[in-house]
Amino acid sequence: MSTLPYGPNTAVIRRFLVRLAGLGSGDKAAVVARYGELTRTKAWESAETLLATAIERSGRDPQRDALSGPLLQLVRPADATATISEDDALAQLDPVAEPALAALLALLVRDLLPEAAVGTLMEPFGGIVEAEVGG
Repeated sequence: MSTLPYGPNTAVIRRFLVRLAGLGSGDKAAVVARYGELTRTKAWESAETLLATAIERSGRDPQRDALSGPLLQLVRPADATATISEDDALAQLDPVAEPALAALLALLVRDLLPEAAVGTLMEPFGGIVEAEVGG
């Protein structure tokens, strides 16, 4: 078992989280808009299927689960409380949460995915964080 919290791709995931934390509202809106367009494509559907299979077969469930804490810290409103319903809590998340989750999961198993699938899942962030997380 790896001592790295996100497995062999910990460094790139950490860089992505740092860049995500630094996104302004305009960049986030651009990511969400691109994500909305891309999720309706065959390439996205195929990449999502490959992602699900790679995660399932990777044995990286603990690393996948470890991503939730940092992501929630970045997409949850600062004044969120534990007393609201789950539906209300989900509605309050920053809209960038869903594309960020897809990107983080792609990075988690990027060594197990075809390069094209990783590129598709990262595309909503293209030109915003892509260069900083490569490698």
